[in-house]
Amino acid sequence: MNSPTPRPSTELRRASAFAPSNIALTKYWGKRDSTLNLPLASSISVALADLGSYTVVQPAADLDSDVMLVDDQDLDPAGMVKVRRVLDEIRKLSNSQVFSGLRSVNTVPAARGLASSASAFAALAVAAAHAYGLELDGPALSRLARTGSGSASRSVPGGIAIWHAGQQPDGADSYAEQLYPADYWPLRVLVARIGGRKKISSTEGMRLQGGGGSPYQHAWIEQCHRDVALCQEALALRSMRRLAEVVEGNALAMHASMLANRPPIIYWQPATLAVIDAVRQLRAEGCDCCFTIDAGASVVVLCEAQDARVVAQSLAEIEGVEEVLQTRVGPGARLVDSRGE
Repeated sequence: MNSPTPRPSTELRRASAFAPSNIALTKYWGKRDSTLNLPLASSISVALADLGSYTVVQPAADLDSDVMLVDDQDLDPAGMVKVRRVLDEIRKLSNSQVFSGLRSVNTVPAARGLASSASAFAALAVAAAHAYGLELDGPALSRLARTGSGSASRSVPGGIAIWHAGQQPDGADSYAEQLYPADYWPLRVLVARIGGRKKISSTEGMRLQGGGGSPYQHAWIEQCHRDVALCQEALALRSMRRLAEVVEGNALAMHASMLANRPPIIYWQPATLAVIDAVRQLRAEGCDCCFTIDAGASVVVLCEAQDARVVAQSLAEIEGVEEVLQTRVGPGARLVDSRGE
């Protein structure tokens, strides 16, 4: 980790950042340390170009605690615990005791399996570090974002990224870095949004399964280790056929392990299965596409640019799909002009 360069508290400033949501090609589902959000296996993801979170951080000497609005609503107490965890680390590094007012606006819906918490905490890490006068490199920002939400570590580098599980107890070697830039493989990313907030959060789902609830948990983690290597091979070749095998298989294995949990963890809805069937049929008809599903009912489909229109139309016709969002692989978290909130 590089040594942060603090500025005096009198130089604290307002800062704004945007971070993309990210979708895991090989999943993060299982922690070796719940407090530090350290995963049991590495994972690979793609950042979504214009789907994510804008976050503004304003340090203010007259505040007696941190306060935050998310989509114009007060953040719930559980969320504030995670936010303060990030800000407390920032204050420790910058030798500051000043609290902040924060505002975040999401361009993706919460609790739909679209990693809105990942983009929110990545944007928070980047904006807060700048607001408190810290100069942190990519791995350090990734580690910082990870303390709020594990998958947020992958939203920092953007493009196609790998989050290293690491082995050190303090998490110093658990961070994400970019494997390929956003334009390496000009894929289109289609999000089939399926209605309803999930009843079990990702954090709670991992806790339930990590407590020995699923007989498949060990096998699932071992499969993740293999799939990370296979996914890197498919990406190096830019082979949609090979990518589909590993990405779809990894997503289905994760949900299989959740289904086998006692009590079962079920995120899918009827429309989820319908989208899976549609993607497999489209591929059989010659479209280069594949699906993946995070901890939620919505389905994300990756496809080649020439197939995007046909795939999007097919998904939009499925009963239970509220809308189909279209985007590309995008860059990582970055500072933005506050007027672009």
